[in-house]
Amino acid sequence: MKKSFESASVWLTKEYFETILRKYKKDSNLTVTKINSSSGTSKGESFISTLTRFKVEFLLSNNKVPQHGFYIVKTDYEGDPVIDKYMRKFDVYNREMLMYHQILPQMTTLLRDIGDEDKLFADTIHVDFERSAIIFEDLSPSHFVVADRIAGMDEAQTRLTLKKLAKFHAAGAVLNERMPDVLTSLQGGFLRRTNHAFEPFHQGMIEACANFAYGCQELGPYYKAKLLKLKEHIFEYSVRCYDPKESHFLTLIHGDIWSTNIMFSFESNGQMNGTKTVKDARLIDFQFSNWSSPAVDLHYLFNTSVANELRINKQDELIQHYHSILADMLRRLSYAGHIPSLHELCVQLEDRRFYAFTAAIVNQPLQTSENTDDADLKNLTESSERSRNFCKVLYSNPKVQNITKTMLPFFDRKGLLDVTD
Repeated sequence: MKKSFESASVWLTKEYFETILRKYKKDSNLTVTKINSSSGTSKGESFISTLTRFKVEFLLSNNKVPQHGFYIVKTDYEGDPVIDKYMRKFDVYNREMLMYHQILPQMTTLLRDIGDEDKLFADTIHVDFERSAIIFEDLSPSHFVVADRIAGMDEAQTRLTLKKLAKFHAAGAVLNERMPDVLTSLQGGFLRRTNHAFEPFHQGMIEACANFAYGCQELGPYYKAKLLKLKEHIFEYSVRCYDPKESHFLTLIHGDIWSTNIMFSFESNGQMNGTKTVKDARLIDFQFSNWSSPAVDLHYLFNTSVANELRINKQDELIQHYHSILADMLRRLSYAGHIPSLHELCVQLEDRRFYAFTAAIVNQPLQTSENTDDADLKNLTESSERSRNFCKVLYSNPKVQNITKTMLPFFDRKGLLDVTD
């Protein structure tokens, strides 16, 4: 736990970077000659952390030519009492520090041991437990950019993301066999029975959706009545989707896998009208990683970040693509447990499909909003006139309305709008 709220600008000095880079570069005589910093967080992109970008110029002991390193320092919001009140209960800082310090590097080792050099995430440079700070590779200078949360990912981007996610899930399952009780102790994502912080937002969004449905010619009173009856149950039904079930294939899931937590690099297609082809991807942000079914990640990804046409017409094909990589990686990594068949994975997806409803109706309107002025933690955790107006505004987005017109009848046919025991 963080011992004080000392501003990061006070301790992120040349001497600090010199100490950590000497260890990271394995050069005890490395000297830092210059550092430059800039903000790495924009409004609406992060509710719980502060990102600061650093360009560090340094000299290795055997080289007179300066080298440059590009790093991101991730810290909590410095002394913000509202954010601290909620996030300490989630223990997100300690969880993500564990991920960057121990779990992600060991996943990388697992893959490299079988000759797989595919990078799934940024390299960890240093984890400072005293200051609740994580320092990792800045991907932006390598021309990685965050996925387009407004447009949604196209098929090539989706397939590449599913490939990375399948490897992440496979490595997590195998790592659990080698680190008993470490990964399984990571229970609960940002929805959990012991912390109802986001329940007001879930209920507010269901009410906003119900009101939109009532005034929509294609939907109408039928959907409003069902949604309002479901409102009091939305949080518990969503949490159930996280529950580890003994009969299911379980692993370490990302827990917050949507557009802004995926970065892509592209290559130009030359004379082809200036278009670009996706080349590589990295997963970022692991503060909500937890032990659960991969179905949670898959439903969340498809219903927040994938282009609607793909979600409707190609989801089964893309799930099959994911499964083929997952099964292959589990075999290559010598997984001792049962490797789920495609049918077994689909059964898990159906069992936890309510999370697709939650992601599409509650999360996607927030994550595709072009107006982020009111996207703050208070509107996600409090029940007030301001937060209700915020939910109403999110449902005024024509894109959200069009998706809702398509998806609500689908979810209703699946029985997901019915209140059950």
